[in-house]
Amino acid sequence: MNKSVAWLLGRLSRGIARRLVRIYYPRIEVTGADRIPETGPVILCGNHPNSLIDPIVIGIACGRPVRFMAKAPLFEIPILGSMMYSLGMIPAYRGSDDSKQVRRNLESLDRSVQVLVKGHAVGIFPEGKSHDALRVEMVRSGVARIAVQSIEQGASGLVVIPMGLNYDRKEQFGSSVWVQVGYPIAVEPWLKQKGEQGRKAIRSLTNEVERRLKSVVVHIEEPGWEPLLGDLEAMIRGVSPLTSVHLRKQIADAMNFFLSVDRPRAEAIAGEMEMKRGAVEILGLTMKSSVLQMSGIRLVARFVGWMIGLLAGLLPAIIGVVFHLVPFGLTRLISRRVQPPGRTAVSFYRLLAGLPIYASWYAGAGLLAVWMKAAFWVLPLLLVVALATGVFALSYWPFAWRSVIQFWRQFMLLLRRDECRKLRKDQNDLRAKLTAMAEEYAQHVDREPDTLARLALDRD
Repeated sequence: MNKSVAWLLGRLSRGIARRLVRIYYPRIEVTGADRIPETGPVILCGNHPNSLIDPIVIGIACGRPVRFMAKAPLFEIPILGSMMYSLGMIPAYRGSDDSKQVRRNLESLDRSVQVLVKGHAVGIFPEGKSHDALRVEMVRSGVARIAVQSIEQGASGLVVIPMGLNYDRKEQFGSSVWVQVGYPIAVEPWLKQKGEQGRKAIRSLTNEVERRLKSVVVHIEEPGWEPLLGDLEAMIRGVSPLTSVHLRKQIADAMNFFLSVDRPRAEAIAGEMEMKRGAVEILGLTMKSSVLQMSGIRLVARFVGWMIGLLAGLLPAIIGVVFHLVPFGLTRLISRRVQPPGRTAVSFYRLLAGLPIYASWYAGAGLLAVWMKAAFWVLPLLLVVALATGVFALSYWPFAWRSVIQFWRQFMLLLRRDECRKLRKDQNDLRAKLTAMAEEYAQHVDREPDTLARLALDRD
């Protein structure tokens, strides 16, 4: 392929991909973006929770072309492979994919080094796989190897920058993303300061990359404690989705802190939370159910607000679902058949399948309007109304389904007044203990003592 054509195709593919991701995730917040140099060699290394969406999010965050390493089998997929090559992506050959091809990894490393020597940016996911866990898995040595070799071959000024990709609900359309850019590692001065060479230098740099990556990611040291994060978030009230991502990070850091300095106390709180969750789940509720968070006029107002919202949105939601029922069903059916298990690739495959399906559906609707000789203003009106109601319906129906079920279960609990009072009291007592721990943690990390308590654990 001609170089100018490849460049143009890459630029076009990159622009389309970033636009689509911004539609799926309309709120992408980046903190620390000024730490990413606009020019010069840089290795961007991030956690990997969301398959092929992650490289696009990093590209959006840094605002410059980035050549990523991706597992080799993806390059063999028709159309997708061509797009990946046009974007300058580099195949990585893993033993888990094909043990016979592992030796070709040296070629991939050399290509990455040459990209850096020329002053460009390379993106790597050092965990080597995409996963659903709220933690950083073992960081492999690829980043350090490439960095050391690049310095040896003249990549002056090379920096390694950790990037934390924190999704609110990665599989949900319209959700939010928080990209936290960590402090860069200036590789050459760092190696000189350490005074290490060879394998020792690579091992030391790998450990530093892992440490800094954990500092920008929602990371829980012990996997068994991951469900507790949801319980703690259930104590949060009145916080926007994007704020909840920040708060999730703070809570995870606090959990790690107490596990390291006062494990018995942390385990006692965890046991109490598990008991409370079990008692609530028996009733079909969660720890964030409104009937446990509030009472009196506030609870009545919440229920009335739910009902008004559901009724007000019913008509546009019906219009949206009727018009989009066929493309929606086809998209879900096809994406479920091709996507791997877990949630790591849900959003990517929905986008991949949905783009041609929805485009064909809208084109068909337009042709139908033309064939019926509709007035000139009908087609744009149809598209605007269809698009608006379709986007609205995607969030309305899951919300409506959950709300109706929760309303009925909470109403039934209100009829058992003594049981309801006890559950509220238990939750308030637990909230008080968590508030005290939050204040203690805030003091240890030089924050305002009431920061976490004010944001998340405030009593009714």
